[in-house]
Amino acid sequence: MKFLQLFMFSFILISHFICVISHQTLKYEEIELPSGVLGPESVAFDCKGEGPYTDTSDGRILKWQGSNHGWKEFAITSPFRIPKLCDGSINPVMEQVCGRPLGLKFNEVTCELYIADAYFGLMVVGRNGGVAKQLAISVEGVPFRFTNALDIDQDTGIVYFTGTSTVFPRWAYAIAMQTRRLLKYDLRTKKVTVLLRGLSFSNGVALNKEKDFVLVTKTTAAKVTRYWLRGQKSQTSDTFTQLAGCPDNIQRNIHGDFWVAQNNCGIQELKVKPIKINKEGQMVEELTEDVGPVSEVQEKDNGLWLGSVVFSYVGVLH
Repeated sequence: MKFLQLFMFSFILISHFICVISHQTLKYEEIELPSGVLGPESVAFDCKGEGPYTDTSDGRILKWQGSNHGWKEFAITSPFRIPKLCDGSINPVMEQVCGRPLGLKFNEVTCELYIADAYFGLMVVGRNGGVAKQLAISVEGVPFRFTNALDIDQDTGIVYFTGTSTVFPRWAYAIAMQTRRLLKYDLRTKKVTVLLRGLSFSNGVALNKEKDFVLVTKTTAAKVTRYWLRGQKSQTSDTFTQLAGCPDNIQRNIHGDFWVAQNNCGIQELKVKPIKINKEGQMVEELTEDVGPVSEVQEKDNGLWLGSVVFSYVGVLH
């Protein structure tokens, strides 16, 4: 019996060691944004797999065209944007003029890019880019003050997104408490519906692979909430997982698992890293690399693309 226990312990130890070593061999690169620009909060790839596309502090959405051509401006969200004033801006006060896109997701059928802009609401821009068009700026007569993240049902075109506040803009996020919501935009009816209210800093959004529930991260509550779309629990919610840190964006990979970016909740002693959780809400992997404060992890082609509201670059592990 002791021999068997020793064998099993050794097998688990060796398996874990091999897994860690394999993960640590990933190469980490930083793709610098244009000079002076910060905050690539979200990362997206278009219907051809090109990109990444990312959003920036000065209100632009940029497309990466490879090391030979670098970044190219793809779209903007503010119709009032003045390049001379906005390009390179990191001033939060200017976001109301320049725009501040935060959530990005392509419709894989139409190749349109859907955008959650903190000040201009839910938006969309065609495959050729340009100035984005507003789809929704309010619900139930209440304007959006801080639109944050989104995901798309690729079959129906329905957009699930978060309104982090109905009162305060993004620059005052620290005091925007229980006014946060999970919302749904129906492409056919052009109608916005409130799915959940009173959330503790509703942030990232991700639809599960089977499309029977949608997840929303609650940053100040350090948890992920599940809202059921179908089945016996339809239109109800429950806790999907409790986290050690405060979550930001959440992204599903092609296997149906979810990458959750999390921060230390302002507690310096708390050391947290992005984690991957399965469809049951169980953690299956923690990023071993120290890559700094990450707002999003996007898995594509065996690589991990990393966004951050404070970085001057998009990180990539491959």
